[in-house]
This record gives sequence, structure tokens and C-alpha cells, in this order.
Amino acid sequence: MRICFFSDIHGNTYAFQAFWKDLEKKGRLDFVIFGGDVFGYFYGANEIVTELRKRKVHCLLGNHDRMFLDIVEGKRTADELCGKYGSTYRGIERRISEENISFLSSLKSEYRMEADNTKMAFVHGSVADPLNGRIYPDTEVREEDCDGLDVIFMGHTHHKMLRSAGNCLLVNPGSVGQPRDGKGTSYVIYDTEKKECEFCVFPYDYSRLLADIEVNEKGNEAMEEKLKELVTRVR
Repeated sequence: MRICFFSDIHGNTYAFQAFWKDLEKKGRLDFVIFGGDVFGYFYGANEIVTELRKRKVHCLLGNHDRMFLDIVEGKRTADELCGKYGSTYRGIERRISEENISFLSSLKSEYRMEADNTKMAFVHGSVADPLNGRIYPDTEVREEDCDGLDVIFMGHTHHKMLRSAGNCLLVNPGSVGQPRDGKGTSYVIYDTEKKECEFCVFPYDYSRLLADIEVNEKGNEAMEEKLKELVTRVR
């Protein structure tokens, strides 16, 4: 079984489009799963959710997706988030279709499956905390923390990772929309029969995203600079 796992798009439509073009070159895939975080930072969330639904991608809920639902449900205000993540959250509930809101509301932050005698979990954060847990390449993880699994796929940190905790393989694909490890936008393909994991790094033209930031963050120089730095520091 060949599995594609990708994560953390964060509204970056341009990287998302480039990801699909790159994925089409990879041949047959049996399962495609998204590790969460459509929302936050950039501006194409509605279009991205629509495309994920159209392509019937299995999706997990990320912490930023949960923040969006909290706004919809009246549990927090956009003003709380705009100071950290930019203007993308301002009025976001009016820009997301009802169908997409319903879809997002149905998502969980963890999915488990078994194939070729390989027990796998897919989480946004960690097995212990599927929504908000953070496992970095240098985070201590013991085999007993892995809940008897053979492979754990996780997102959230935006750092590529391939390491072991005892007999359990820990995989982070990095980020499609906002890598933070200086190693480019990426995803993974895992072959359960061969027990092989391939990191796929792809380029995209981010000039249009920089232009979008200038338009959407106009008048907020500090946020404009921050978001541009997030885009360009990883090239």
C-alpha cells in the first residue's frame, strides 16, 4: 500500500496547487491523507477545503482549524487571533461556505489503520495529544509512548522528521504551506509493503503570496514583515 501524508497548508493556495502537480508524477497511490491546518496565516482556506473535498482526501483536524471552528461557534473572537496570525482570521466565518464548515466540523485529529501487518496512526500533533502535541526531531520519545504502533505520522511542527522510538517509526512530512526547517515545502510517501518512506520536496512560485500579504496586511507593517519572513526564510 502506498500512502501519501501531507500537512499544514495554512491557506497557501499556491504551494497547495504545486503540491498536487508534483503528486501527480508519483504514480499510483492507495491512500492520501492530510494532517490538518488548512487555516492560519494566509488566505486561501475556502478554496483549499473545497479541493480537498472534491479529491476525497481523508482529512484530519488541525489546531488552526479548531480555532476557526471556535470562531464559528462563538467560543473566541477573530481579534484574539489576528494579532498572532494576521488578517486571515478577520471575518473568516463569512468567507467559508456552509458545506465546508460542516465538513470541517466532522473531522477528528487522529486516524488509525493497519495494512501489510503495519499498525499506523495519523495525528496532527502527537498520539498523546492528537490536536496540540508537538514532537520535534529532538523531542524525547520512548517506545512505550507509541501505544504499540509501528508507524506514527504527525504534522504541526512544520519540521521534517524520520526517526525511531524503539520499534516505532516517527514521520513528519514537513509542511506544504509553511515549512520552518529551511528544507523546503514537502510531503511523504510511505510504502507499507517495502517499509520505505520517501520525502518529496517541491518548489513553488511564492511571489504571488508575497503580493497577497502586501494587500491583506496593508497598514500593519509588523505583521506584513513577519508573514513575508515566514514565506522566504525557508528557501
